[in-house]
Amino acid sequence: MEKEIKDKMDDRITGAGESGRMITISKITDAYELVRKYKGVIFDLDDTLYGEKAYVRSGYRKIAAALPQVSDADGKLWRAFENKESAIDSVLHSEGIYTDELKDKCLGIYRNQEPDIDFYPGVADMLLKLKAGGCRLGLITDGRPIAQRAKIKALGLEEYFDEIIVTDELGGIEYRKPCSKAFILMKERLAIDYPDLVYIGDNLSKDFVAPGELGMGAVHFANMDGLYYGMR
Repeated sequence: MEKEIKDKMDDRITGAGESGRMITISKITDAYELVRKYKGVIFDLDDTLYGEKAYVRSGYRKIAAALPQVSDADGKLWRAFENKESAIDSVLHSEGIYTDELKDKCLGIYRNQEPDIDFYPGVADMLLKLKAGGCRLGLITDGRPIAQRAKIKALGLEEYFDEIIVTDELGGIEYRKPCSKAFILMKERLAIDYPDLVYIGDNLSKDFVAPGELGMGAVHFANMDGLYYGMR
């Protein structure tokens, strides 16, 4: 299924490198040589600049600290998540401590956390080299604004990026990718024409629709560490 999606997206992406097709990489820092000649480089956030699994684990550790009565709560939450269960519900029920109030408390801890996350190796240097080479940098990220802004703060992204757009802040979840509004707005903010912009992301099902329609370059990070890799 993922190959079918990629083949379809390859046919729609224009302006990406000499072939006019989307380019796929398996290591995020390999993007540098592919995009450094563009005037503007737009990045996805989750599972592109850092590993979203780290965000999930961070949240589970913080929940575990609030559940001292549950041994290895962090590990139990993670195993439930890996089993594609609703982790909080599953653990609270299995431990016999489920209440709506406790579930809401755990969800609040997760969603409002100050996450313990870091860039993938080499990402910070890559961003600095792009800026030093004259590239303007943009970030477009989907998700609950409080969570995405906490990630942006934890990674210090405002030091690297000229413009940051959290799509939900444009008016709701309908502005998440594949909606093109954030890309159109980013083009206006960076003041760079579409053929001189390139987008880097990891999610084949949504990340590259708008860039393809708008005539931007595109680099797909086939991130085997990604939270949803192989599940699209």
